[in-house]
Amino acid sequence: MRPRPRKNSEITSVNILSHYYNLVHFAFNRFRGDNYRLMREYFAGIFISEVEGFLKLTDKMTVLDVGGARGEFSRMINEKRGCKVVNLDPVPGESVWPDTVTAVGDRIPFRDGQFDLAMSRGVLEHIPRDRQQLTIDEIYRVLRKGGYAYIMIPPWYNPFAGHGLKPFHTLPFPVAKRLREFFFRKKVKGNSFAEKRLFPITFRRARNMLKKSGFEIKDTLDTHFRLHFLTKIPVLREILVPAAAFILKKE
Repeated sequence: MRPRPRKNSEITSVNILSHYYNLVHFAFNRFRGDNYRLMREYFAGIFISEVEGFLKLTDKMTVLDVGGARGEFSRMINEKRGCKVVNLDPVPGESVWPDTVTAVGDRIPFRDGQFDLAMSRGVLEHIPRDRQQLTIDEIYRVLRKGGYAYIMIPPWYNPFAGHGLKPFHTLPFPVAKRLREFFFRKKVKGNSFAEKRLFPITFRRARNMLKKSGFEIKDTLDTHFRLHFLTKIPVLREILVPAAAFILKKE
């Protein structure tokens, strides 16, 4: 099964029933056939719909995707809106987007104020804690004044935030590893969270770092379950929101 196609090439508001159908489909089939690519492209559409609640994307805009992996998001944004998009990743692999730069987020090789929009989805939790603020500061630096950023994190205390160690990732690493191997019957490589490139980031920590960098937080969204009100409730947003997106502006 494939995600239900939209009726036209335009990305509009998210149909909640279709969205939940796709979430379930990708949860159980993401590594079958071409589903991983389709999942990335589907969530690129979600990203466009969320950003355009604040900033209409046009072919005159420049966009930076920090940690964009192979570049599926970059390609989708270019195809749908005509933006000039740069994909930046330390290990892009077999990139599907020609304008891909190999670099790290805390040393972005672009000049101040170069981009209209910057994005980073599910990246900060893979960056060591002492470099997370530097990465956010760099994203802020390369945005023009009045530009927007979209940064998404999986709050650490949500059961889905631990990648290959979920839902045991909030426990000490040796315990989480053994429980994951026992219940999922699959060997977990590595001997520490650092070796797994997992560095806890909570909603509160992310919000504080974003404010420290100078960003104005325009809104927070629940990208997966679409229960946006939960992102406004302390404690609950740390536990019940699997993917919290921050819509940010550089004043």
